[in-house]
Amino acid sequence: MRVVEVTGIAGVGKSYIISQLNQNKEIILDSTVMQEHHLNDVKLGLFFFKSKNSFKMLKIIVQIAIGLRRGLFHKVNFIRNSIKKIGKNYFLIHDKKNHLILVDEGISHLYQNVIACNQNDTKSIQLIDRLVSLSNFSNRVVIVDAPQEVIFKRLKNRGHKRLERDDEILQFIKNSKINLEMIKNHFKEVITIQNETNIDLAPKIKLILSAD
Repeated sequence: MRVVEVTGIAGVGKSYIISQLNQNKEIILDSTVMQEHHLNDVKLGLFFFKSKNSFKMLKIIVQIAIGLRRGLFHKVNFIRNSIKKIGKNYFLIHDKKNHLILVDEGISHLYQNVIACNQNDTKSIQLIDRLVSLSNFSNRVVIVDAPQEVIFKRLKNRGHKRLERDDEILQFIKNSKINLEMIKNHFKEVITIQNETNIDLAPKIKLILSAD
């Protein structure tokens, strides 16, 4: 089983890239796998605790959640989503089928989840580093990126529940861009796709599919 995670800044166009990739029969979406195997929150939680370092990871997840500059609901939701991401990753890497699975906002996206709340919080990033290391992460990461002005326009047009003012949007994009550079340094197999108007994405998509 080969697993490819897609991550990027909100408004960068991840959904479009995923729709392009999903047109190839060699790729299966993680949502399809979850539906086929009826992987609900409870089952993903069980797979999380099958992981070798599950209790160490849970402790780190709780530490990160406590440090988030958001309300209790958001903190609890972060814990829940982190457990689901790691549980799903455990299931996928242990599946014996020979497929390429495309994961939308998997474990690698935890960096973006933190940066969206805490800006450039070094302590939280270090905790995510530790969490990723303990999760036995071995997936290829596709970073979807775009020029700042393109992302700004998309976020302005569609709105964002936590970003209301222009300066907040610009600061969010700036911090997230820094975070994307960190992700490139954190993972061995990273491919960056620039999602701009009139850009031919075929060569990048072919590269993703042809990789072992």
